[in-house]
Amino acid sequence: MTTATAAPERVPSERQTRILDAAESVFARAGFHAATMQDVAAEAGMSPGNLYRYFASKDAIIAGMAERDRSLIAADFAELDPAKGSVLDQLEALGRRHLVEEPREKSIIALQIWAEAARNPVMAQMCAAIDGTLVGGLALAIAGAKANGELPANLDDARFLQAVFMMADGFFCRRATDPQFDPAMAAETLFKAMRGLAQVLLQPEAGSV
Repeated sequence: MTTATAAPERVPSERQTRILDAAESVFARAGFHAATMQDVAAEAGMSPGNLYRYFASKDAIIAGMAERDRSLIAADFAELDPAKGSVLDQLEALGRRHLVEEPREKSIIALQIWAEAARNPVMAQMCAAIDGTLVGGLALAIAGAKANGELPANLDDARFLQAVFMMADGFFCRRATDPQFDPAMAAETLFKAMRGLAQVLLQPEAGSV
């Protein structure tokens, strides 16, 4: 039995992927507001007119980036399976893939999206969709780890997930803003802290105050 979440949606075409990759580079360098569609087209090696055939605006590109990330996250969680061994080890490998192996630009983009989401309802919905996929995948993974004894049966899932999200968000912020940040070393600290918190963030015993 796997810990899969909803199946990922349609994969972007090769040309769309090329545009999204180019946009990430441009947005990380210049920011959403300063970057232009012409900048993205130049980075992607195509004419602006050709770019507009695939994405009508910068907002459409940002939506495409967010959905691609959400879909990839869903696909990664779909691969988790207690039959493959330690669920926590699989989660760590997944975490390193997104926190360490991805380029720093991903963190910079995430920071920009969160800032925009504070005032832009559409951007906030994109963040909520990604968060929903993360919560669903982590909740199922935690359930699997509790079932096989890797995590305490009385773990307070809600508090644990809240702690995980706050630490991961802080990781992204630090990586985005500090060029000297060592993601591999920080990830080691992060995962050890998560495992430790899993042993203390427990549901109160019945009848306790």
